[in-house]
Amino acid sequence: MFQRREVQSLTAANKLKRLNACKRLKKCMTRGKVSRTWFSDEKMFTVETPSNSQNDRVYADVKAKCDVSPSRLLTPRKHFTKSVMISVAVSKLSKTSLVFVQSSAKVNSVYYCDHVLKNGLLPDIRRLSGNNFTFQQDGTKTIV
Repeated sequence: MFQRREVQSLTAANKLKRLNACKRLKKCMTRGKVSRTWFSDEKMFTVETPSNSQNDRVYADVKAKCDVSPSRLLTPRKHFTKSVMISVAVSKLSKTSLVFVQSSAKVNSVYYCDHVLKNGLLPDIRRLSGNNFTFQQDGTKTIV
């Protein structure tokens, strides 16, 4: 038995647009450019997972629920789960150090450019490949 999963529905126009974009990218990417292309992305890691009350059971050899200590039946939880966002860039040459996004930060273009790029990824990329490289973040290509 196999379970169905949801995927993005693509129209014929979407498929053609993606095919043409891939052809353009293939045409401009030479062997030299491939080794100097850096791909970056972010990932959110959950540090404290939320509890699932359906799977969290207490087994006790008692006749009534009131005979179980309340400390065994109550699970304290935070309102929001704790998580951390990390950014990294990779290329054929190497990988950058991990850049941790501050937990209280509002990640907008200013924060991303100042903290993640200027103070995080770009110094490592320049150290590893010089000033002649292509930086690609989530499908958006920037030639530096």
